[in-house]
Amino acid sequence: MDYHIYNNVYAGILKSASVFRTDNQPKQIEYHFDSQLNKVVLQYHLTDVAGDGPDSQKIIRMVEWMTQHCFHNGNYDNHIEPCAEKLLEFSFDQGIENGINCLSLSISLTECLLGLGLRARAMTMMPMSPYDSDNHVVCEAYAEDLGKWIMVDPTYGGYVTDEQGTILNLMEMRTLLSNRQKIVYSKNYNYNGQPVDPEWLTAYYAKDLFFLQCSQIQGYHTSNQAGNERLTFAPVGLDVQAFSQAHLDFVLERSGKEPAEIEALRQRIQKRISETVILYQHPDTLYQEQK
Repeated sequence: MDYHIYNNVYAGILKSASVFRTDNQPKQIEYHFDSQLNKVVLQYHLTDVAGDGPDSQKIIRMVEWMTQHCFHNGNYDNHIEPCAEKLLEFSFDQGIENGINCLSLSISLTECLLGLGLRARAMTMMPMSPYDSDNHVVCEAYAEDLGKWIMVDPTYGGYVTDEQGTILNLMEMRTLLSNRQKIVYSKNYNYNGQPVDPEWLTAYYAKDLFFLQCSQIQGYHTSNQAGNERLTFAPVGLDVQAFSQAHLDFVLERSGKEPAEIEALRQRIQKRISETVILYQHPDTLYQEQK
């Protein structure tokens, strides 16, 4: 990805879409410290991994641990149950052939942090274009010592700061990128053990920070839980239902399936899209301290 496209295009897109929709009543995200998460904490000795000290250091140790033991594989097909217990059983120290995608890495890290009593959530980052099939998922966690939420990325094993060293959350990253201000990557940033080009990564993050989504309930095996509403944090003017419809058409056009099969898929998924209520929330909802 050309870094110049960040300076010339993505930064401007973020800058011109800096006011967010507030169509719905604010909903508070729920963090469930479910007893089922104790199994993962005990099996992987997560209390020892996280160590002593402030929350921010525990969170950083945990994301580094996740990346040291689980490979990222963008072709992973989501066939494992989306919970840390099953995903780590499949991927932990099993090599690249058992790598998992950014969504599964973020679900795993989120559940591990919740198991340690730290508030955390898997956050989906989405591009502006419905014709872009690549998005990204990361984790945000609350660090009591910093009095704020911070972003940690289990695909790359690190976190992002401003030039003064303040660890950033996603909306802080979005604001800096929209103003073409520098973001700094932690020294351990890597991709499957290999160095990452910071200019490439800056353009990538800027592309995928147009709007955000997360599940209202964060806890054990909650990503597909019935009744767990999906919250959307989108700029004014973005119709996420229309976005989803355009993306569906784009994917089906490129699928190579037979026309009859395409039409059957279209009708089934269109029905689901039309029945989905988009719960637009202001990003402030994400960063209010919740006791």
